[in-house]
Amino acid sequence: MKSKNIIYILVLLFVTLIGLWTIPEFVRTASYSRPKYPFGYFSEVKKKFLFREMEKRDDRFHDDEGTIYQDKEFDAALPLLNYRQLTLNSEMPDSVDGVKIEMNVLRVKQFTTRYTPRGKNTPETGLYIMYESLPIKGKLESPGDLFRLTDKIEFITAETNTINHEKSKRFQDALTKAGYVFPAQWTEGNLNIRKAYDEGYFSLDAHGRLFHIKMVNGRPFVRNTNIDPQIEPVYFSMTEPADKRFYGFFFDKEGYCYLLEEGGGKYHPLRLEIDPLDLDRDEMTIMGNFLYWTVYVQNPEGRRFYALKTETMERVRDFYVEASVNKWDVVAGKLFPFYLSFRKNTSDYIIPQLHFTAYAALITNLLLAVLFALIYPRRPAKMKIFTGFYVLFFGIAGAVALLLQWRMKD
Repeated sequence: MKSKNIIYILVLLFVTLIGLWTIPEFVRTASYSRPKYPFGYFSEVKKKFLFREMEKRDDRFHDDEGTIYQDKEFDAALPLLNYRQLTLNSEMPDSVDGVKIEMNVLRVKQFTTRYTPRGKNTPETGLYIMYESLPIKGKLESPGDLFRLTDKIEFITAETNTINHEKSKRFQDALTKAGYVFPAQWTEGNLNIRKAYDEGYFSLDAHGRLFHIKMVNGRPFVRNTNIDPQIEPVYFSMTEPADKRFYGFFFDKEGYCYLLEEGGGKYHPLRLEIDPLDLDRDEMTIMGNFLYWTVYVQNPEGRRFYALKTETMERVRDFYVEASVNKWDVVAGKLFPFYLSFRKNTSDYIIPQLHFTAYAALITNLLLAVLFALIYPRRPAKMKIFTGFYVLFFGIAGAVALLLQWRMKD
């Protein structure tokens, strides 16, 4: 093969490769639509899920059995969610489910937290802030240093970028005394300074044991949680709710979700009675009050709602809503049998990925191949066969690359 032909093929393949990425990306930008789900919350009054549709329609307020509600009926059926509005209207009940409503308890027991694969998979700097858990002024302040926890723990003074050997040694000794084995597998905490209190970090040591690490009155606090060795944590999400009932939640290698509670100086994992998650695919949102938690788990196929008892995490009810049709999926299935992308929905990593859509898109490629044979009837037979198979395989990207090459040659 002549060197000229080799260069021609290499350039053609390069342009095709660019087309496999840019053309679908433009089409995706123009056609992509996020799945639309109603807002759902478990009613402690009706013992059903109540939904508010995002679009104006006759059944905007309804429950999981299809019963339609008016605005005020909807608010009244969710008193623990709509307590501010009901209080203003003097319609707030004194008790729900036989439990007296105390406003201070209601407020501290309400919280919302979320898990996303992107949060788990996004690369970290490996530098953390160790706040004082019992600050003198009653609010958290930046300590002026950062720490890293890998094959040892080191505190680095931010202003001078030097290691604070004294502080590092104190924490290193405390970790060793508690039985922490280096290197650390991962360390998770909440770096946000705008919170009521700080519980430090949870870190998995080399032997797969989960340790609690924080700073109290300037001194290191390190404790082995001693959770069941059969539970193998793979990710921890620090939550630090207002009522201080639990530290956060974690997932095991099978995707089951646990709360990590503390009582009497011991740590107690409490499993949520929901189906295991695919941690690289599923998202989870929790909205809690002092009676029930509303949990929903979402993936590209749909969203499942769970209602759990607050104290025991037992499942009371669940309901499934299928995802709405994404226009991009429809268009891609008709135009691109496969395409290239560099974005990953589950993390911030940039990595080339080849996506396969539907065999039906091969019909588009076949029609393009026939069209090319009609547009350029005077091409040599070998070139016709080559272009036919090239367009059949690479589709629109291959066709655009061939047109550019031919225009340049002509």
